Amino acid sequence: MTPQEAGEHNKVEGIGCAWALLGVNAVLIGLLAASFVQGPYSSREQELWYRYGSLGFFLAGAVVPAIALFAGRRSRWVVIASTAWMLTLLLAFAWFAMMSGGGI
Repeated sequence: MTPQEAGEHNKVEGIGCAWALLGVNAVLIGLLAASFVQGPYSSREQELWYRYGSLGFFLAGAVVPAIALFAGRRSRWVVIASTAWMLTLLLAFAWFAMMSGGGI
């Protein structure tokens, strides 16, 4: 088997699940980040939690996996790792959103 054939053999044909999860992450995390980035904040801690926490989730949950999926050239391991990463970040983001629900 030549290196060219080995590279083609390792490619994933249908990576729709990864792209769908990327879309869900980008929309859900992006909308909440867009609403949290607008202030005003009563303290530096609130700004760190709301603004930079949501931006961090957006970068880690949507931007970095998108770069990996585009640059990975449909490698099986890149798709599997990106999908697992995005699912983990989506669950962590759900916890973050619940903890950001307000209070006294």
